[in-house]
Amino acid sequence: MDEPHDFDDILVPTDGSNAARNGAKQAIKFAQRNDATLHVLYAMDMGDADYVAVPSDIRQTRNRLEKKGQQFVSEIEAFADDADVSCVTAVKANTPVEAITEYVDEHDIDLVVMGKRGRSDPDKPLLGSITNRVIGSLDVPVFTA
Repeated sequence: MDEPHDFDDILVPTDGSNAARNGAKQAIKFAQRNDATLHVLYAMDMGDADYVAVPSDIRQTRNRLEKKGQQFVSEIEAFADDADVSCVTAVKANTPVEAITEYVDEHDIDLVVMGKRGRSDPDKPLLGSITNRVIGSLDVPVFTA
């Protein structure tokens, strides 16, 4: 029988949704119990831009998305600070699934904790499309909250 997992590095992706906040709160509890580092990631998907026509628009859109992402990760970082949990934040330009899987590989993440569904599919049953694809893409445990 396998030994229980030790979690040293826990990733919580966020899109600013209530489901992501719920996932973050659960991830913080896991981090407290394991004396782990919490990693908070926002995927800055340039596909989110409604309309991009010229390079200056692309820069402005990227800046807007980056600022939004910084607000989302900072909110969760504040929750972690309040709980006395070590926290690292990142805003990456990529699709959510790619950003999450790359981050897991690059930072030797032991556990991913995420909301069951995010802002793009709050009314769908069970798991959202991104959560479902992340679960299928990773070899580390994924906990949904």
